[in-house]
Amino acid sequence: MARLLLGTILLLGIQPVFASEFDDFEPTYNSNKEQSSGWFLSSQSRHQQAFDVWQIDSGYAYTITKNTQLYLSTQLTSGTATQRGSRGIASGVKYNFTPKVSLQSEINTATTKENTKLGIEVSSQYDVSDQLNLRATVDYEELEQVIEFGLGFSF
Repeated sequence: MARLLLGTILLLGIQPVFASEFDDFEPTYNSNKEQSSGWFLSSQSRHQQAFDVWQIDSGYAYTITKNTQLYLSTQLTSGTATQRGSRGIASGVKYNFTPKVSLQSEINTATTKENTKLGIEVSSQYDVSDQLNLRATVDYEELEQVIEFGLGFSF
């Protein structure tokens, strides 16, 4: 099951790279600026773990085509009274179909004092406006053996 899911995610991440070779795609924009390589920092709430758990990502994104980026990042996740925080690394591909619609696939690890777990994630995002976007995510973690679906908002 895990190998099948991992293979599917890798194929989804590779497929947009092949599609981007056609010249009829327009440049990708992020907040009215053309997408470019560079350092990034982001944070998101991880409500599936606990109400007050946050994940902070920092890393570098490298643009390989007008619509495709490869990235490598470190991740820190806060802990609670019942759950330890973790640290990890992630690598993935982000592809922008239009200036408002993107698909991202990622492979990540998270390490606590007890163990290291492998995870894979596929997410899509629709930018409603410059300040609001909708995001849907399918997430699989090795040790928990669950698949999670989520929908979130970013401001």
